[in-house]
Amino acid sequence: MTYRIGSAQGFYGDDVTRALPMIEGGQVDIVCFEALSELTLAILQKDKLANPKRGYTFDVKIIAEKILPHAFARKIPLITNGGGLNPQGAAEMVKDTAARLGLHGLKIATVTGDDVLGRLGELQGAGEALANLETGEALAASSNQNFITANVYLGAQPIVEALRNGADMVITGRVADPCLFLATLIAHYDWSWDDWDKLASGIVAGHLLECTGQVVGGNSLARIHETDAATLPYLGYPIAHVEADGSFILTKTANTPGCVTLETVKEQLLYEIHDPAHYITPDVVADLTTLRLEAVAPDQVRVSGVTGRPRTPTLKLNLGRLEGFSRELIFTIGWPEAWRKVEQMKTMLNQFFQRNPAVERVDYSYLGLNSLYGSVAPLPDDPLEVLVRVMFTAPDQDTLKNVVRQILTTGLSGPAGMSVSGTTVGGEPRYVIGLWPTLVRRELIQPMVEYVEVT
Repeated sequence: MTYRIGSAQGFYGDDVTRALPMIEGGQVDIVCFEALSELTLAILQKDKLANPKRGYTFDVKIIAEKILPHAFARKIPLITNGGGLNPQGAAEMVKDTAARLGLHGLKIATVTGDDVLGRLGELQGAGEALANLETGEALAASSNQNFITANVYLGAQPIVEALRNGADMVITGRVADPCLFLATLIAHYDWSWDDWDKLASGIVAGHLLECTGQVVGGNSLARIHETDAATLPYLGYPIAHVEADGSFILTKTANTPGCVTLETVKEQLLYEIHDPAHYITPDVVADLTTLRLEAVAPDQVRVSGVTGRPRTPTLKLNLGRLEGFSRELIFTIGWPEAWRKVEQMKTMLNQFFQRNPAVERVDYSYLGLNSLYGSVAPLPDDPLEVLVRVMFTAPDQDTLKNVVRQILTTGLSGPAGMSVSGTTVGGEPRYVIGLWPTLVRRELIQPMVEYVEVT
């Protein structure tokens, strides 16, 4: 018998109810919901600052209300890292929801220990420079210490512990995406923590599952001519049938739109992979260059031959810090002599930026012409229309609001035919969250698992 892992979330806001067909159809033994990114953590921190009881994704409430009753009735555990910055708060909400729904005996586990925002000084005192991986600058040397998040990428171990202790739902903070799925396999098959090839196979299974729609035909360039766009909102999410040796067949929820092909698997396999021979995760370094793919049936691709190497002595730690605020305006400029008008408009706008020295950065781009690929292609000589996006930043929101008010006084005195998008006029300044990636010795990080039960 294979172990069947379902994936029903790939980002905050994904349609988590697509877990229902795989659960109600008896197609899975466990379901994972992967919700976090660095941007998500920044959003959750903003929520938590407004309300200390928040800090977890809204999706957890949907899972609790609409999915958990069906999963609990079938003894199918659920795992989510949507606990974000407040797994315990999420667990209390799930407990209250489960009690209201009569799910007596439900056991909820929370995994914490990833949030080290309050431990940065302690870690530095233990000899950690927490140097920026991109610049090499030590944390203590940085002039901007306005950190608002600091989360270590945890591995599978605490989830394995929770599952072995009978948790029906596991809610975590920042556990690395594929490790959610790997944990289910270690707990089920009792894999050794140094069986590197099996661990790496579990990581690859998790990597293929973690982005839900992408591996079943969504976001696919390879299948752009075969894609039926009308089915994209209804794709059946992926399921992996994993053998004890780590090999697996990737498929999708039965009788649903979408497809699993060699092309969709290859696209997801290389997604967000810097070095396919050294895919570094908290539990193992996976080598994707040794694996084999085989289409064994419609919507079934077999993956085997993954190899792995020992885990690294460090864990990744991402710190987010407030680096001010940003504002954007989008202007339209039309033919004739569109570029002359654009240059006139930029000269005009720069007058306002120069009279407001608190403005730190100004960027111009032309939507539809160079906003995605930069200068790789020449701009057209005299386009029919140009959409100009101007983005500017400042340390405080009031500066940006004042600059926008000043700019809008030129509504009838700018270059010929200039107009500004109404939706951007009514926008508000947004936080600029800078990322400080670093490493920390794994022995300094101690995950914790706690339990609450519905009586």
